[in-house]
Amino acid sequence: MAVCSNCSLESDTIYQGIGFRFYENGIRNEPAYCDACGVVVGRDISKNYCKCPKCRKKVKFYKEDVEESETEKQFLPPSDYLQEKEYWHCPRCKHVALQFQSMGIWD
Repeated sequence: MAVCSNCSLESDTIYQGIGFRFYENGIRNEPAYCDACGVVVGRDISKNYCKCPKCRKKVKFYKEDVEESETEKQFLPPSDYLQEKEYWHCPRCKHVALQFQSMGIWD
């Protein structure tokens, strides 16, 4: 879940990572945002074009804001990059005040 301390944006639950079914369906969920609509959502990063559920424009992944090291360029890069920074870009208020809260381990 993503929560902004500046504008009180609160996302729905965002599942991050691959899960046990990755080898069957190839889906890798990662948090993404749409600046046009001000939403934070979970989308499949392995797709070429992921759309905002509201406006259908292309979303931007938070993972794109982090430099990838050589170890992250492997087939299944780690999903712990969200812990590298305390605050992230909020698409609603456009401030760096968004935090990701862990809801537990899924799958």
